[in-house]
Amino acid sequence: MAESKQMKEKFLYMGKEYSIEELIQANDLEEEELEKRLKKFYISSCKKIVGERIKIYQQQLRVKPKIIEVVELNKQWGSCNTKKELTFNYRLVMAPMEIIDYVVVHELCHLLHMNHDRSFWRRVGSVLPDYKKRQKFLILYGSYLTL
Repeated sequence: MAESKQMKEKFLYMGKEYSIEELIQANDLEEEELEKRLKKFYISSCKKIVGERIKIYQQQLRVKPKIIEVVELNKQWGSCNTKKELTFNYRLVMAPMEIIDYVVVHELCHLLHMNHDRSFWRRVGSVLPDYKKRQKFLILYGSYLTL
């Protein structure tokens, strides 16, 4: 069964499809182990990419999160709490860079506005004028960004 998963399925990474062998070392592993390794790959990749994108946008927004985490979230792409801790869904790294940027900017803007009021969306729009298009992508295709 593990071989069929290796041979047939494609996995999204940064908005493109890859075979499992292009992402991780997959030789002769059971499906459960493959999934574990793939998830580990996504988490570490997401930490690196989100970290790099945060550095860019935090300067522009003049904010600095205290903690940045990448975990498995069921229904959210990211979150921000009042302690200035940002959390991102590891599956975000399956999306194209412009979508990753949207979620990063969205969460960084919560460091300035803890709700989704008009001033929050104005701030998001000042950095990403096309944020509604990016938001729509997640609504339409977010369910496909999964293992």
